[in-house]
Amino acid sequence: MLTPRISALLTLLLASSSLGQRVRRPPRPPSPISTIQPKANFDAQQFAGTWLLVAVASPCRYLQEQGHRAEATTLHVAPQGSAMAVSTFRKLDGICWAVRQLYRDAGSPGRFLLQARGARGPVNVVIGDTDYRGFAVLYLERARQLSVKLYVRSLPVSDSFLSAFEQRVQGANLTEDHILFFPKYGFCETADQFHTLDELRR
Repeated sequence: MLTPRISALLTLLLASSSLGQRVRRPPRPPSPISTIQPKANFDAQQFAGTWLLVAVASPCRYLQEQGHRAEATTLHVAPQGSAMAVSTFRKLDGICWAVRQLYRDAGSPGRFLLQARGARGPVNVVIGDTDYRGFAVLYLERARQLSVKLYVRSLPVSDSFLSAFEQRVQGANLTEDHILFFPKYGFCETADQFHTLDELRR
């Protein structure tokens, strides 16, 4: 027969054991971008040069609400070993700004990690599709939120490029309602030193 003291001890042990089982959480599902396959045999040298942003598909509420303020955006890409130096040019209050960032190698060709500013953490980038000469579809994930971007080398945009982008958007479980088209005029080519944010040296 158990003494009251031993009974109390067993009750305590059982309670702590069941508590431990309750705290144990199931493993987190993989991040959305981890299931995206990068462009096969991605070649950063061919990807280098100038790209124009055409459209973004994202569930981000801020982007949807502030879409009317979107400005024409240009990307300049230069390979740096297995990484890529990327300069983004766009206007803010009528002035051309440039943001220089390093897309670090994330372990396989076509996958990159961007140590961006802000509390939401780094950005994972995947070059999902490109023909190098005409279009590129990029996936970006920050704080487990996935967005899809369409870039082209020149305007006007081919219907086949838009079709490829729309298919990628659907594959990312996004809809046409999530797509924001960017202006096709007013692109910036340069920015002076006073309007350049250089994050390459961070």
